[in-house]
Amino acid sequence: MIIIDRIEGDYAVVEAGEQMLHIAIAELPQEAAEGDILTQTESGWLIDVQATQARREAMAARRARLLEEEA
Repeated sequence: MIIIDRIEGDYAVVEAGEQMLHIAIAELPQEAAEGDILTQTESGWLIDVQATQARREAMAARRARLLEEEA
């Protein structure tokens, strides 16, 4: 799984397993944002919309559980 961790200048820093890689912003879809899950194809990078949404929902649920435990 390749996840955009952050944008730094002209590059996206991505998590690719245990590695952090830099991908030029110009190579990514224009709408790419932090937290998006990417898939590489022969024609370039694509955002995996379903996987990204599922991950965001899981992270939101986890955050909510943590906040409930602190209260």
